[in-house]
Amino acid sequence: MNNLDDLLAQQAAIAAQPMPVPDALMARILADAARVQPRPQPFAVRAPAPAKLTFWQAMSDMFGGAGVLAGLATVACAGIYLGAVQPAALTSVTLALAGSSAVDQLDFMPSIDSLLAEE
Repeated sequence: MNNLDDLLAQQAAIAAQPMPVPDALMARILADAARVQPRPQPFAVRAPAPAKLTFWQAMSDMFGGAGVLAGLATVACAGIYLGAVQPAALTSVTLALAGSSAVDQLDFMPSIDSLLAEE
């Protein structure tokens, strides 16, 4: 048992010492690290303030771009069309989801008064 303790103590002493790294390897590691470091960039020149935006440019910027505004307009037109036409297929789906035949009396945006009422 004593020999095993001596062997483990010797290995622990060896492991505690830092392993020497050859100078050539350390030079290559530092050169590679310096190569991939980001280079400091000069500050960008502040762009002049843009000219006054038109209404549609301001709306486009507010919603995130012209593509988003076009998609929003398309969805709004589709919603108005489907609300006005009320195809039979959508009516049957609505009836199946609502479980009632009185679609005009459904409350799609219920108030939260019942949740706030104290009982």
